[in-house]
Amino acid sequence: MKKKLSLLVLACLFCGGLVFAADSASNRKDMTARLGMKSGIHLMYLTSSPFVLEFPSEDWTFGLTYGSGKYSYSYTNYNTATSTYTTKTQNINFSTTEVTGRYYIGNSFNIPFGYAMYKISYPDWVYSGVTYDIEYSITQLNYGIGNEWTYDWGGYYGIDWYQGGSKLSDKATVTLKSGTETATTLAKATTTSTDVKAFAGIFVVTFGFGF
Repeated sequence: MKKKLSLLVLACLFCGGLVFAADSASNRKDMTARLGMKSGIHLMYLTSSPFVLEFPSEDWTFGLTYGSGKYSYSYTNYNTATSTYTTKTQNINFSTTEVTGRYYIGNSFNIPFGYAMYKISYPDWVYSGVTYDIEYSITQLNYGIGNEWTYDWGGYYGIDWYQGGSKLSDKATVTLKSGTETATTLAKATTTSTDVKAFAGIFVVTFGFGF
């Protein structure tokens, strides 16, 4: 709810303050650093709500992004040893770390890019009476297209209309915690950890304040 309210407030400021963002390039040039948050239609940003630290200039901006969060869901598990069904709750932990950059073409239009490391972990993941800890990490190059408006009063608001990614490397770790492991349970745990591909998103919003 707090995230939705924050996005709503910043959207209102954006819509009501376009007149104060007429010269975003000069406003960026006058800033030393800025702090913000990132969200949008992107799995890692929605779940980890990352914070942003950036160092802007007229033509380039470089920065760091970091955040973590958790998502929980319930599912029905079948135990082949006892032939019973049970309802389980699974937590999934998400972590976002990025080194980012932007090259501005004109006043607000820009090309965002960066190096990202995303982690997804499934603690106490249960399948057929066997419990695992599963962790998946991926590194990728991000790229996209966007617009960003920097206001005279110090605020900024950016939208990456599209953000794609190219996978550089990934690693899956499956650790047995309890139960009798079989080829079937191990295969299922391994498949769960490697289903993730390079992350991409649309309408990625970054907002904050510079000084």
